[in-house]
Amino acid sequence: MDTASEAQMQIRLVTKQKKYEVPDTAIVVPQQLQRYGLSEIVNHLLGHETPVPFDFLADGQFLRESIGSYLKERGQSAENILTLEYVESMLPPTEIASYSHDDWISSVAAISTERFVVGSYDGVVRVWDAQNNCESELRGHSSAVKCVAAVAPVAAKKSRVEAVSGSQDRTAIAWGTKGGKRRALYAARGHTDSIEAVAVNAGNTHFVTASADSTIRFWSLATPSHAETEQPSAAPAVKRQRGGADVPGKAAIGTLSGHVGAVSSVCFDASHEEQVFSGGWDHSLRTWDVASGVNVATSLCDAVVLGLAHSPASRLVATGNTDRCVRLWDPRANDGSAVSLRLASHRGPVTSVAWAPGSAHLLASASHDSSMKIWDIRSRTPLYTVMPARDADKSKKLLALDWHRSLLLAGGESGSLRIHSVNSQYEDAPAMPQS
Repeated sequence: MDTASEAQMQIRLVTKQKKYEVPDTAIVVPQQLQRYGLSEIVNHLLGHETPVPFDFLADGQFLRESIGSYLKERGQSAENILTLEYVESMLPPTEIASYSHDDWISSVAAISTERFVVGSYDGVVRVWDAQNNCESELRGHSSAVKCVAAVAPVAAKKSRVEAVSGSQDRTAIAWGTKGGKRRALYAARGHTDSIEAVAVNAGNTHFVTASADSTIRFWSLATPSHAETEQPSAAPAVKRQRGGADVPGKAAIGTLSGHVGAVSSVCFDASHEEQVFSGGWDHSLRTWDVASGVNVATSLCDAVVLGLAHSPASRLVATGNTDRCVRLWDPRANDGSAVSLRLASHRGPVTSVAWAPGSAHLLASASHDSSMKIWDIRSRTPLYTVMPARDADKSKKLLALDWHRSLLLAGGESGSLRIHSVNSQYEDAPAMPQS
C-alpha cells in the first residue's frame, strides 16, 4: 500500500486479552485504515502465520468506519494519539441440532449443556438430551404451556425440582424426579388468568410468575410435604398423573400488583435476589422489592414489553418490544426514563432476549421476523443475523430464546428447537460503572 500521499496519524493498540498483547508504543498509520487493515497490523506484530480476526473499539464503541471518518464525525484532531482497544472477533453461531415438535414452541430453557426443557402450545413440557432423544413428555397442564424455567442441577438435588412451567390454565407446575420417574411435584395456584412468564432466582430457592391477570406472584421452590392453602382462583385442577398420584397445591408467598393489563415478562436481579424486574402490555418496565411487595421504580417506553433479561455483569436490563426494537435500561437511573440504548434491526416484534452468560456486552434477540440476532451493545448494529436453515421456517415467528454457556437455543411457530454453538472468544471488559 502506498501511504506516502495519504493523511496519517498515530495510534496505540491495547487489549485485555493477554495472549494477543503487542508492544505499547505509538505507531503511524493511514487515516483511511479500517477494521481489516488494523487487524492485519495486529497479526503482523504478533507474527501470526494464520491471521486472527479482530474488532476495534474507540472510546468504548466499535469502530465501523475509517479512523479518519471516526475523528471527523466527533470533531477530534488527528494530531493526538488515538488509543484503540482490540478484541478477537466473535465467530458466527453454528446450528448444530434441530428437534421437532408437533406444535408451536412457546419457551425453552437449558437445564445444562446436555439437557433442555421445552414448553409447547400442545400443553406438554418436554425434556430433551443432547443426542436428540426426548427423555420425558410431562403432561399435567390442561392448556397451552406459555413459559418454562430451569433449575440448576446442583440445586435440583436438594429441592428435587428440575424445571417450572406456566400455562394458560393459570397454574405453574414444578417438575422433578420422584420414585425414579420425572413427574409433577406440586402445582402453584392463585393466578386468575394465563401465566405468561416464570423465572427462578440465582440461588434456586424461589421463583416468580407473571400473569395476564396483571399480577406477579412470588413462590418458594421447595416441595411441600402436604397441600398448602390455595388462594381463591378459577384455576382448574392439574391433570391426574399416570398411576393416579395427586399433585399437592402450593400457595404464593406474596403478590405484586401495579401493572395495568397483562404482565408479559419477569426476571430476578441476579445480584440482588429480593429485586425483580417485570414488563407488560402497559408499556412499562417495573422494579419490585419482593420482600415488601413495593413497586420501587417504573420506567415507560412507546411499546409493549414482550421479553426481558438482566445482566449481572453490566447491571442493565434488556427488553424486547412490539415496535421491533431492543431496549437497554439502566435500573439505577432515577429520572423515570432509563433507556440507555435502543437497538433497531429486526423487522418484527422482538419476543425474547438473552444475555451471554457472564457478559456485560453480548446479547441475543429473537423476533417474529424469524431471525435471531447477536449484538455487542458497544455497537448499534448486530454482529450477526441468524436465519433458520430450512426455507420452510424462514416465515415462521420465533418466540423463545435461551443462552446457556456456549449454546444458544431458539424455538417458535415452526415447532423446531434450534440449538446453536456460539464460539465467542471475548474476554469481557469490566462491568459498566455506576452513573
